[in-house]
Amino acid sequence: MFKNLIGLILIFFMAYSSTNIQESNNVIRQNIENKILWSYERKLTWNDFKGLPKTDRGNIEAETQCEISILEVKLDGSLPKISIGTFFLKSKSWTATNSMSTLEHEQIHFDIYELYSRKIRNKFEELNMKNELKIEIYQKYYNELVSEAIKLNEVYDNEVYFNDDKQQEWIKRITKELDVLKEYELVED
Repeated sequence: MFKNLIGLILIFFMAYSSTNIQESNNVIRQNIENKILWSYERKLTWNDFKGLPKTDRGNIEAETQCEISILEVKLDGSLPKISIGTFFLKSKSWTATNSMSTLEHEQIHFDIYELYSRKIRNKFEELNMKNELKIEIYQKYYNELVSEAIKLNEVYDNEVYFNDDKQQEWIKRITKELDVLKEYELVED
């Protein structure tokens, strides 16, 4: 599967001739402009929420959409080195309020995804230290941990719904867990 991924990447690059470079750069730029890479220094603002509120939203005042994406795949010999990032998706995230407590709530959703990105980076490092070459093993842990992130976000929403005390507990919990895994924060060169 990993060799297939590298093959697909090569096919992708070979498919773009020099006349299509400007067009593909525009697509990449738009994609980047639609995403915010998680950063300790960069907190969400309501201006980041570019999506349209759902018409059938019930009591929901805002929604945050995030993704954990593979940024780069390299081989160190035959050992896969996989870099991942946590992104907030502007066009899929929306708000119908300007409440700061709601914004704080939405930031924790983003932070939970970053927490799981760090868990994935940690797991990938463990697999590298065991000289694991099978990309299927990396994919298995990636899928499992992304699923856990989704489930934890649901638990978070259910526990803090209209409960400020629980919200503060979750802020402390996620901040502490991020600190424990600080060494797995993505550091841009």
